[in-house]
Amino acid sequence: MIHKARLAMIWLAGAGLLFALPSCNGHSDDQPDKDDEQVRSKIEEYAGEISRLTQEKHALQQTLRDRGEYTGRNDLVPVMVSELAPADFVEYIRVSGTVEAVKTATISPETSGHIRRIYAEKGEAVERGQVLARLSTDVVQGNIEEVKTSLELAETVYQRQKRLWDQQIGSEMQYLEAKNQVERLLKNLETLQSQLDMAVLKAPFDGFVDEHFIKEGELASPGTPVMQVVNLDELYVNADVSESYLPYVTEGREVILRFPAWPETQIKTPVHRVGHVINPENRSFRMQLRIPNDDGRYKPNMMARISVQAAVIQDAMVVPSMLIGFDTQGHYVYVAEEGPQGIPLARKAYIERGRDGEGKTQVKEGLTEGDLLIVQGHRQVASGEGVHIRSYE
Repeated sequence: MIHKARLAMIWLAGAGLLFALPSCNGHSDDQPDKDDEQVRSKIEEYAGEISRLTQEKHALQQTLRDRGEYTGRNDLVPVMVSELAPADFVEYIRVSGTVEAVKTATISPETSGHIRRIYAEKGEAVERGQVLARLSTDVVQGNIEEVKTSLELAETVYQRQKRLWDQQIGSEMQYLEAKNQVERLLKNLETLQSQLDMAVLKAPFDGFVDEHFIKEGELASPGTPVMQVVNLDELYVNADVSESYLPYVTEGREVILRFPAWPETQIKTPVHRVGHVINPENRSFRMQLRIPNDDGRYKPNMMARISVQAAVIQDAMVVPSMLIGFDTQGHYVYVAEEGPQGIPLARKAYIERGRDGEGKTQVKEGLTEGDLLIVQGHRQVASGEGVHIRSYE
């Protein structure tokens, strides 16, 4: 039986080679698809073939260069380079943190009662002193009416006893008892009025109602969370830092703050507070930053990344970390150097890495001042391949 197969054609420019590979999605009409393991195996096999043929292409190109017959720029890989020079390398330590609102409050009543009504919905903006919810106050209001009635009678009795006493009629004890009764009832009325005020829950500051913990009609008691109010104008960023970094973290020292949710944003801000106690469980201390949040883009409990400057190495060879590759022989970068007939060639320069910091890496060995580091096009070149150096636009 003849099986149908599709062929993928690969043309290696400059080498004059045409290589045919069977497509991995081709299969016979009467056989099931290959399983995942077979597909991965074929991918690795084809990748090896492509790598081998690419090396052969580079060897043939070099042969033509040696003969002076290969000078066309169309066959050269366009790259951009940067001349290396000693520079100061700043080492940073990195810690993770979480965001917390400076102003956040869990609202709970000071007295017991059923939630009669909730006035502020979740997500609603509220102002300081605004009524958020009200508890049922039927019992308290009934007691207030009862005390007011008793107070009216007590005041009438007191006024009569006072008139009699002013005329030296009656006993002083009757006058004092009537006066005391009025004062006692006034105090009871004041206490009941305070209880009535406790049944009204108000916003402690401007902000937003973030969450409801109880519904209308349910019973609330002192300490029972009813809702949460949060103000996002200012935020804390809290991080637990290893005690080994204690010499580098001090109040007022500037750090770099980033958020994974907003990778393009970078904030430089001073350390707001440093904890005074080491946590014995993880040998860390608390570092706290305080940042404005005018546009409200940062939210409580967001993850944050904090970079703290630890050391400065002067006159170091520094390269962007993203340019560094790795193979069986170690870490390397690509540099451009003079080749035959004046055509620059890419060379794989193996290096000894030093410290890393903020997207840059210190290079201890492998590079010298004046080397032309390939900073664009480094992923398209191979060692010994001709390159065309483009200028910055």
